[in-house]
Amino acid sequence: MTAVVIKRKCPAQNDLCQAIPACPNNAISYQTDENEPLGGKILVDSEKCNDCGTCVQACCGQAMEIR
Repeated sequence: MTAVVIKRKCPAQNDLCQAIPACPNNAISYQTDENEPLGGKILVDSEKCNDCGTCVQACCGQAMEIR
């Protein structure tokens, strides 16, 4: 299992994302992507994610879950 981003709920803004700084393993990051509607996306590194759920609790848009 790993954390996943629910794209339809995610505002995908580096400045707004509470999950990035909350992750104790630095598994959450922002990537600029001009092909995305808001110019970027939130990524989860499944190699670093240990399923702790901290990102899920920190996400202000309720756009993350553990699957």
